[in-house]
Amino acid sequence: MAVPRDPAFWKRFSMAVHMDEEKGQGGYQLPGSDDWLVRQNKKKSRRTCLCWTFWLCFFVFIAGVIAIVVWLLQSGVLDNKNTQTGSGNDDGTT
Repeated sequence: MAVPRDPAFWKRFSMAVHMDEEKGQGGYQLPGSDDWLVRQNKKKSRRTCLCWTFWLCFFVFIAGVIAIVVWLLQSGVLDNKNTQTGSGNDDGTT
């Protein structure tokens, strides 16, 4: 790699860099790189929201199933005592 032989080159280069920094052009950016970063952040935010929504719905569903089972047990629907098995006599004699 060749180094510039002009002794004033580095002074001009340094001045150009300082002038760009003063203008607010801190460095070279690829065109559209900010858009890409914004899109990636939106994707991450959407994914996080979707994940929280899924787990919240899942736990609400599980809690609902547990509440229904407890209610059915308390009402006697799921008790095995009330089921009729045997010869079908209701008077209790066999």
